[in-house]
Amino acid sequence: MRVSRLSYNEAVQASDQRELLLNLVRLRYTEAPEFLQISSISTQMNFEASAGIGGEFGEVEANNSSFVTPGASVGYSESPTISFVPRRDQEFTRQLVTPVELDSLYLLTSYGWGVDRALLLIAREVNGISNISTREYSSFAGHDQQTFQKLIMLMRQLVAERLIAVDVQRRRGVVSAHIPHDSVSVEDFMKVHEEGYQLEENAEKTGYILAQDRRNYVMSVDAKAWGRPGLTAVTDVLNIKANQPFYEMDGKGKARGDGIHLTTRSVLEMMAYLSNAVSVPEDHAGLVDANVATNPALQQYMNIRVSKSPREDMFLAVKYRDHWFYIIDNDLESKRTLGLLTSLIR
Repeated sequence: MRVSRLSYNEAVQASDQRELLLNLVRLRYTEAPEFLQISSISTQMNFEASAGIGGEFGEVEANNSSFVTPGASVGYSESPTISFVPRRDQEFTRQLVTPVELDSLYLLTSYGWGVDRALLLIAREVNGISNISTREYSSFAGHDQQTFQKLIMLMRQLVAERLIAVDVQRRRGVVSAHIPHDSVSVEDFMKVHEEGYQLEENAEKTGYILAQDRRNYVMSVDAKAWGRPGLTAVTDVLNIKANQPFYEMDGKGKARGDGIHLTTRSVLEMMAYLSNAVSVPEDHAGLVDANVATNPALQQYMNIRVSKSPREDMFLAVKYRDHWFYIIDNDLESKRTLGLLTSLIR
C-alpha cells in the first residue's frame, strides 16, 4: 500500500491534467473536447517470501571445515483493473454549458485564487465591459478588452492590499403571503425546514409567513481604501458611486441599484477562451481559425507552447498532430490557471 496508493494517486492526477490540456488543444483546432471518467480502480496484490539454508559439513579438502549457504526469495505481483466511462450524459453536458453561479467567484477567491484570474475566466461581462467570449471572429484588440484588463489588474492590487474583497451577506427574505395558523401542520414545519425555509409568525400574530435566508454577494470595501487612486479608477471604470461600504453583485447582470452586474461564462466557454493561449506551429496555420488572434493579456495567465520534439523542462505535455503541446515547469502562472480550471470542472 505504501508503494501503490500514492502511485495510483499520482497517475490519476497526471492523466486528468493531460486530458484537460489535450481538450484545450482540441478546442484551439476547432474540435470538440472529450472527457473520460475513472469509475473505479481495483487491484489484486500478491506478496510471497521464502527462506532456506543449506550447506556441506565435515572434512573438505582435508580441512575440518563446513560451508553454510543461506537462501531467500521474495515475489511481488500486482494486477490492476481500471474502468473508464465516457462523460456524455445529459447532466454532465448541462454542467459544461450552463453559466456558473456567482458563488464560484466567491469560493475561489476565498480559497486563495486571485480575483483577476477568477474574473478573467468566469466573467463574460462586468457592468457592460465585455471580456472576450466568442469563438468565432474574435479580436483581442478592442477597447473593451483593454478596459477589462485594466479593471482586473486594479482589483488584483486592491485585493492584495486587503482593501476590497468578494464577500457574502446573509439576509432574511419573506417569500410568501399570510398563512393562517390552522392551515399549517407539524409536518409542514418539518418539510419547509428540510427545504431550507422557516415558518415564522407575522407581526400581528395572526398567522405565519414563509421566510428564507438568502446569500447576497457583495464587493466589500475597507473604509481606508477611499481616496486611493486605484479604487477611484475602479469606480470610474464600473461607473458606480464612490464612498459605499459595499456594492451588490449579481451573476445574471441584474444587480439592484448602484451595483456590479456580472454575466458569467460556462465551463466550456472558459475552456474555449483558454484555448486561445495554445501556440500553433507555422505549418498548422491552415488548421486553426485565422480570425482568432493571440491575446497578449491572456498569455500572462496561460501559455501553452509547442515543440516538434519533447523537452526536458516540460511540466505537462500531450502529443497532438505530431507535435508536443506543453507547459514548462517554471511557468507558475499557467499552473495556477490550470488548477483553477480544474477546480471549476470538479
